[in-house]
This record gives sequence, C-alpha cells and structure tokens, in this order.
Amino acid sequence: MNTAARWFTGPDRRRSWIAVLVVAVVVVVAAVVWANRSPRQSQQAAPVVGGKFRIETTLDSAPTPRWTVRAADLSTEPGAVLLSAPHSLDVYHGHGTPMDAGTTIVAATAVPDSAGGGVGQPVGAVRLHGIDPDTGKPHWTIDVGAIAGCAGKVFQGLLSCWDTHRVLIVDSATGTVLTDHITDFEVEQVDARDGVVTVAGRTADRQTAVFTRGTVSDIAASWRKTFPTVVPGEPVIPVISAPDYFRYGRYGNIRLHDLRTGELLFTGPVGYVFDGGMIASQVIDRSGTAGQVALLGRDGHRITEVANASFLLEWYPVATASPLPIMTGESAYDRTTGAVLWTNPEIGVDDTAGREDAIEGVVGDTVIIRSLDGTTLSGLDLTDGHRIWQRPSPFEHATKFTNYDGITDATHLILTDGVTVQAIDAADGTPVWSILLPPSGDPRVHSQVRAMGGRMVTVTAHEFTGYAAA
Repeated sequence: MNTAARWFTGPDRRRSWIAVLVVAVVVVVAAVVWANRSPRQSQQAAPVVGGKFRIETTLDSAPTPRWTVRAADLSTEPGAVLLSAPHSLDVYHGHGTPMDAGTTIVAATAVPDSAGGGVGQPVGAVRLHGIDPDTGKPHWTIDVGAIAGCAGKVFQGLLSCWDTHRVLIVDSATGTVLTDHITDFEVEQVDARDGVVTVAGRTADRQTAVFTRGTVSDIAASWRKTFPTVVPGEPVIPVISAPDYFRYGRYGNIRLHDLRTGELLFTGPVGYVFDGGMIASQVIDRSGTAGQVALLGRDGHRITEVANASFLLEWYPVATASPLPIMTGESAYDRTTGAVLWTNPEIGVDDTAGREDAIEGVVGDTVIIRSLDGTTLSGLDLTDGHRIWQRPSPFEHATKFTNYDGITDATHLILTDGVTVQAIDAADGTPVWSILLPPSGDPRVHSQVRAMGGRMVTVTAHEFTGYAAA
C-alpha cells in the first residue's frame, strides 16, 4: 500500500520512486449504490493459494491484542532502539519496525552512537531477533555487527542481509548464520531463493557494476560478471529483478540481462519488472506524469501499448486463487503473455501528478478500488472487470490526501488510515469491524497495520503488537 511503500522501504533509491506514486484514498459518503451484481454468490469459492500482505487467520470480528514487543524486551543494552527493518539497519531515524520472515518475525536492535533526535543517527553493532508470532517471545538472538540492510522478502527461510563489503545469510527459523562472506566490491543488494544466491554491487569508484551468482556457501559458484557504467562518470546503479533478470543503466539506456546466465537480453527504457517475468518500458513525460508505457517480452519486443498509462507499482494486498493479471492504465493484462483480459478505466485515477493506481487490494475474485475524490470504494470482478458493488468509504475525517495501507485475510480487505483499522467484506463491500490503532508516539510517522508471521501486527514508532482472532 502507499504509506507502507513510503515508510518501510527505507532511504534507498526506491524511496524516491515510490514517493512519486503516493496518492490519497478514501473518505465517507452517504448512500450505497449497487450495480451489475454478479451471480458469483452461487459459485463455490476457490481456495486461496498465494498472495502478499496476507495473514493466515480469518478475522470475522475485531481481533484482540495478544502481545507487545519493545526494544527493551529484546535487548539488555542500555539505550537500545528498534531499527527500521529491513532497509535501515545502519542508522536510526527515530522509529523502528520489524519485518515478516514467513513463519517468524525478525526485529533488529542497536544502540545509536550519540543522543539526538533520531534523524539519521549512526548505530553500533546490530542484533537480530527471531520472534514467535504467536507469543511475541524471541526464539533466537544473534549479534551480526555492522549491516546496512536486508532483502524485503524472505524465501525458503533465508534472510539475506549485507553491509558495504559483506554478504550475510541467516536461517530465519533458527538464527543460524549460513554464510558471512567478505567481498572485494561494494554490495548493494542480495537475493537468496531456491538455494541460489545473487549479489549486486559496484566497485569503489562506482563506475563498474558487479554481479555474482552462486550458492549459500559460494556466492560466485556459477559466475561473476562486471559491466562498466553506461554513461562514463555517472555512478552505476545495479538492480536484481529476481528471479528472472538483473539490470543497470539509466532512463532509456537500461541494460537488462538474464539472471540465470548473465546474457544481455536488450537495452531500453525498462521501468518495471513484474512477478511472472513481464517487463514494462516507461518513458516519463517531462511534466512528471506517467508518460508512455508498453509491455515487453523478455527479448524486448513490444507486446502491447498501455492505454492512458499510469505509474507502475504493485503494492497492495493480494489473496486470490485466480492468476493475478497486471492491472495498469485502464486494462488488465495476462501476466505471462501480455494479452488484454478486460478494460475498466476505474482501476486508475487521474490526479494532478498524473494517472495513479486506484487499486486498494485484490481479495478472492474481487478487485477493490477507490474513487478519485476518496468518497467511495468499489468492487470489480477479477475475471471481466465489471463493477459488482460500490459503497461509501468506512473512514471518517479523511481527505483525498489521506494515505492508506493494509492487509488481507483472504476474505476481508483490512485498511488503515493511521488512526483506525477498517475491515470490509471483499465480496460485497460490507463494513465488518473497526478498531482504533495505538498512537504512533512520533508525530512524523503514522501507526501501521502489517501482515507478519501470518498474523495481523500493528506497528508504532517504538513498539509492535500482535493480534489474534477474538
């Protein structure tokens, strides 16, 4: 969701990209409008097999807090604070958050080097803590020294972290350090999945990208490749787009390579790589709007132009058994072929900064979208895009500039505005329950609701709380 994209991605290069996309969502209005009601209620729901920002337990009523964790509950070091995992583990910004590691919640603590307001304070040695999502108690604690960040996604329990010249991979279930490797280049990103480890970095002068591919025990067992900056004198920015690609370059001159072989596939204005391997080119308009977007095959051939293009970002809760299409511009596209599945202009909103994503979540076979003025939420049928319900937003005192994020339990879309949490039934938009969020404790940040360890967790500036079904 939009707020999560801004706060929880840390101060790396992705923050500026995601911040452009932040947009307002929902406010209250008076009447309920029903339109084109689908006969889906007679169909048996298919089991949900995947999704993101998803919890395991169905919350048919308001959940209750079961445990709360603070830095002092994890570390005996005087002055220890919760860091903002996974991306800001070398500095303290005055607030902290844990990260989802599948069956475990991982938190990081450290002691800031000096007292201050928490704005970019360097920290000392980092401790990682694996926390039981049922009890809030730590399963394990390890001292890992200086690390800059970790990958935002954990695959097969492999927590992938790094520092300037270091690759650290930890078993998130046990806290066992699987590899602690010193590199001769500056590490920018690490991805570990299916027993394969890929590392992206650059030389000290930042003029040459370095990529390695190997195993947990040998990060360059398959290959190591170097590539000079596309524009001499300009720092190279290496990016892993796992599991299919890696890339480097700038604007219209981005070079996309096959992640398995290292082979150059094509050069062009690569703007986004979707799960499933589909590639989007994007030429940003000088006015700052989305410009021109096209979906490309892996060899760079143009499959289709995106009509009325919007900025590209899939940052919303998903829990569906149906293949999830790429929804951008005005249409839904098959994630592997790029074919247009259906068109509905309501999936985007035209704001002053350009066309933005209107999607708040995909739950079951319903796509939940917001209106531009923030007064309503609507449900669209995932299979053909027609509207099946529309209701006033359940939030009070909101404006079109209010940011939302949320989670799903595969039945409800659970959204928060930083003050309350509202759950709606995805099938018909009915408000189901509402709770107040704990206050943030820092005026610079909002309280959050997140999916961690399979359960709903609220996060404030200095603590996090696990909830369970009532």
